[in-house]
Amino acid sequence: MSLAFSRRSFLKYTAVAAVAVAGASLFSGCESQGDSYNLLKEGAGSMTILQTTAEMGTYDESTKKYTAPEVTTSTKEIAFPFKVTANRTNPVSINPNNFKVTVSSKDGSTVKKYTVAVDADLYNTNLKKGNSSSGYVTVTGLSGLEEGGSVVLTYCPDLQYNEYSLNWQLTVAANSTTTE
Repeated sequence: MSLAFSRRSFLKYTAVAAVAVAGASLFSGCESQGDSYNLLKEGAGSMTILQTTAEMGTYDESTKKYTAPEVTTSTKEIAFPFKVTANRTNPVSINPNNFKVTVSSKDGSTVKKYTVAVDADLYNTNLKKGNSSSGYVTVTGLSGLEEGGSVVLTYCPDLQYNEYSLNWQLTVAANSTTTE
């Protein structure tokens, strides 16, 4: 076998290498661009990740909008209306470990994390494809909420892939005052 490289072989291998480089660049389209693993929605609404759709808030059919629970500086407990729909082959488990609530000050310097309770209507250890489960995710013992700060409800549909999460951010309002 000769180690000499003919002009024809050189052109042939150059073409093969060019096709390989062009083909490899197609795979970069599979990489996530930005922070799409952790979706964030201001206020209530519906989001989908890992073929699981989650809705936070009360849906009004007439306006076609979701309404989030009111959060003020005096709020001590929040009951988030929540619905999960499984759109994937393997079942989805819904339990308190899938959720957390994070409270941040207006400037972000103070952050507190809270565990939640999931009511019996929402709790489901084996939600199958095409089925939904609705109920409330409740956080209690909130303290130190300041006007302009935020409360974030985080839902991680599959704890094996905990880098994927859905986040709903609510802004803390001032206490409402009524005059008579």
